[in-house]
Formats: sequence, structure tokens, C-alpha cells
Amino acid sequence: MRPGSPTSLQAMIRFDVDWAKIDRLFVTHLHGDHTAGWPFLLLHMVIRDRRTRPFDVYGPKGVRECLDALAARCFGDVMDRQSFDVRFHELEVEERRGVDGRYGMQFDVLPMEHHASSIGYRFHVDGARVAVTGDTAWCDNLKRLADGCDVLIAECTSVIPEAPGHLCLEEVRSRRKGLGAGQILLVHLTDAVAEELARVPVADLLATYDGMIFLP
Repeated sequence: MRPGSPTSLQAMIRFDVDWAKIDRLFVTHLHGDHTAGWPFLLLHMVIRDRRTRPFDVYGPKGVRECLDALAARCFGDVMDRQSFDVRFHELEVEERRGVDGRYGMQFDVLPMEHHASSIGYRFHVDGARVAVTGDTAWCDNLKRLADGCDVLIAECTSVIPEAPGHLCLEEVRSRRKGLGAGQILLVHLTDAVAEELARVPVADLLATYDGMIFLP
């Protein structure tokens, strides 16, 4: 599930995720399938949760303009009732380490190869390191992002190369040893990817599904 996707709120309700307890959103890039769900999440916080405490949004430079424009276009009148601050933290599309993510968490940022705004995150939480690629083609920064991580959450759009700027199962399989993460979870995938991985499994490589609970 991508928190900024148009279907994210529906999935959270379906699987009984308490959105009111979430205080941060991390955006990997500014394509619509990763941002267009924002107005509905914001509306949910304003109307249903009646949120009052601040909410933090991290993302590449331009994320504030993008999300504010979406919210204004969809629910501008409702947003006048917003009683909490949305604090935007815009990040340059460049390598950064030790960024303060609040609440005792730090993260690193590396540019990814997909869109001019694409960044990957490596989170440092309670001694664990978890990386998220967002959409990306295979690149040196993908390997650097994964290096030393306990878990890498990587997109995998197709079984064989089909979509420019995206990973496929064929190359993740063949280059698995180049990704220095203990376990890899594949997201942004089709049923075909999951079926092929089930047919020919790879150690510590899992296809995810909505509602999946992962315990490393």
C-alpha cells in the first residue's frame, strides 16, 4: 500500500488500520498514483478524526505545492475547517544522511531513477534499518540504499522488463546478491509477479499483498 495512492484510505479502512494514530507521511515522488490519495486522507483527518495535533509530510522538493493543489481542487471549502497544521519537509533530490524524522527516528535519502522527483528512504528505527525504494529502475543508488538494511521494500512492476523506470522480477532475481539487505519485500506488483515468484522462489524474497503482516 502506498500511503499517498488513491486507494490507500480504502485499504486502511478495510484492514482496520487506525489512521488517527499516524503522524507522518513519506512521499517518494510526485506521480499521481503516489500522491492523488492525499485529499481523501486529509478529508478523513479533518471530518472523521477531527484531528488537532500536527501532521508531518516528507517528500521531494515540490511536494507541498503538489499536495496543496490537489487538496484545494478536491475539497477547498472543507479544508477551511482544518484545525491542525500540516508541516511539510521538502527534500532535495540528492543524498542526505541522518535526517531528523521526529519521534526518535532518523532516515537517509538517495535519488532513484524513475522521475526527476524520485527518492528512496532508509529508516533507522530502534536499531533496525528499513529501506523503501519507491518506483525505480535498477541503479547504483538502489544497491547503496539496500546495503546493510534488515528489510528492503522494493517495487517490482513486472516479471520481465516491460516498463521503463521500473524494476522487474527477472532482474531482482538475477541480481539479488547485489542487494545487501537481509530480506526483500516486493510491492507495486501484479499477480503475475507473485505467481512467478511462488513457482520459482528465491530465499528472503517475498511478494506482498494488501493486509499482509510481516514479522522479520
